[in-house]
Amino acid sequence: MAIPVYLLTGFLGSGKTTLLKTLLLAVKEQGLKAAVLMNEFGKVSVDTLLLQGTAVPTVDLIEGCVCCTVRGSLTGAMMQLVEEHRPDLIFLEATGVALPLEIVDSLLDPPLKEEVRVAGVYACVDATRFPLQLPPLFEQTPVQQTMVQQVKHADVLLLTKTDLTPPDRRFALEGALRQLNDSSPILRVLNGQVDAKALLDVRHEVARRARPTRVLPRFGAARVKPEVRRQEKTSFGGLQTLHYEFGASVDADRLYEFMYRLPESVARGKGFYRDAENGQMYQFHFTPYAPMTAPAEGEMPAFAVLIGENLAERELLQQLQACEVENTPR
Repeated sequence: MAIPVYLLTGFLGSGKTTLLKTLLLAVKEQGLKAAVLMNEFGKVSVDTLLLQGTAVPTVDLIEGCVCCTVRGSLTGAMMQLVEEHRPDLIFLEATGVALPLEIVDSLLDPPLKEEVRVAGVYACVDATRFPLQLPPLFEQTPVQQTMVQQVKHADVLLLTKTDLTPPDRRFALEGALRQLNDSSPILRVLNGQVDAKALLDVRHEVARRARPTRVLPRFGAARVKPEVRRQEKTSFGGLQTLHYEFGASVDADRLYEFMYRLPESVARGKGFYRDAENGQMYQFHFTPYAPMTAPAEGEMPAFAVLIGENLAERELLQQLQACEVENTPR
């Protein structure tokens, strides 16, 4: 029988990996064997490193979006999981700028369609960042279009970070989401905790829905000619990544100050660093106005990844270097 694939989508920093950890624990408790295909926008998959210790077979697709520039690699990566591990199910965590229907479309290509089937599409929605009002379609930015498509084509909408938003915004946001998708259930997720069984059972409902066999490009032909779209990384919506490897331990206060002062053009930041004060490894995450750090589980490479539009690369690299403590080994 075809192996069920659960697709996790959601914009940058919306909580997909935290949710994935919850689902992996639930699957393990059921006695099922899971595998993970992780799609990362940068040079190194931070989220895969965060899964260390789960003993789950994982394959990375890095430096691109699974629905566009690395689409050709999806078949090979998925077949590797199927042939080497024969899991009971597969979780595919897409990069935050991926479009769900384009990924579903790629899973219908041979030989994948004989080995796997789409069992459910989840969209994590950051309650602190998703816009309550959107301009008309052809006035939307590529990023806005991506966020809308992720919501419209999800089988379940998962509201994250609701503890950071006032009740009136949560109520208004649920109304805005209902205008985009009036058929899929909306569940609230707190620190990655959600009814995992309900999510895994969504496949029974999905089986009764008609999914398209092919999908339209992200942008209409009136906006982007097909030959141009193939040459440009339009699936990223103008986003780019910056990768920096720390050469020394980091002053945590300087790093926090750096994150709080990041310009609006930076949509996401994450990575690992060694704290100069206590010598321990920490992970850090940045979304606008909500930077955070936490102890890392074990030894990690020390680096930072920033994702955004029109990044001032030289200036940001200098600021990251300034977070390091001189004469301190990595």
